[in-house]
Amino acid sequence: MPPSRDTDIGRPHYPRAVEWWRDLFAMPHWQRVQLSWEEADDADADAEQVVRALGFAAPARVLDVPCGTGRIAKRLRSAGYDVIGIDATGRFVTAARDAGVPAIRADMRTPVVRPGSFDAALCLWGSFGYFDDDGNERQARALVDALRPGGRCLIDTLVADSLLPRFVADAAWSVGGLDVAEARRYDPATERMETRWTFTSGAERAEQVTSVRLYSLDALTDLLAACGCSTFQAYDGELAPFSETSERLWLVATKG
Repeated sequence: MPPSRDTDIGRPHYPRAVEWWRDLFAMPHWQRVQLSWEEADDADADAEQVVRALGFAAPARVLDVPCGTGRIAKRLRSAGYDVIGIDATGRFVTAARDAGVPAIRADMRTPVVRPGSFDAALCLWGSFGYFDDDGNERQARALVDALRPGGRCLIDTLVADSLLPRFVADAAWSVGGLDVAEARRYDPATERMETRWTFTSGAERAEQVTSVRLYSLDALTDLLAACGCSTFQAYDGELAPFSETSERLWLVATKG
């Protein structure tokens, strides 16, 4: 079923989610969704695009946070890159290790690697903005601190510049026999996207509310600049120059 074209943007209808990521990523329903992405036929292309965006040749050291099941990290390792992953979800860390990726179970706001020891750091699939402003800054700083001078950070996310002008409140899709519905509301006061997720499989039904800070391109570059980055390249998901018509932002920030 195609997503609704309702463009109403208003106060969230749902209670404020607190540390929702702990519940969502532990849900068997969400784990089913994420594990199913391993079968997606675009993973090789995604990994190649990461390499193009960062501009480093193997055997560059790469930190993937959060790494999930190692979908990208294992492909970078196969191409000769020295990759370490970090993720807070035990099942995903186990899957990444089983795929040959050295993975650490940790909160992505917490520095757990030696500072200045990586050529590149990744934060993919809209995994930035989960926390309050202090927590988001800590996440950004942990990424940048891991880089050597001249190292590059890649953040793949949605931003207000391109999402809000074509905001769609509802969406529905299916994966692996699981029906997923999203009901979204944007709160301009907090600049957060509040989403109620509904997972249905036969008679089973589960719900989870999420809350993600929706940065603008300028706000995100300012945050990374405060953490030590000095130059920025803004692309869309195909590595064309980012614009207000882009579906996603791929932001490459260089340290120092």
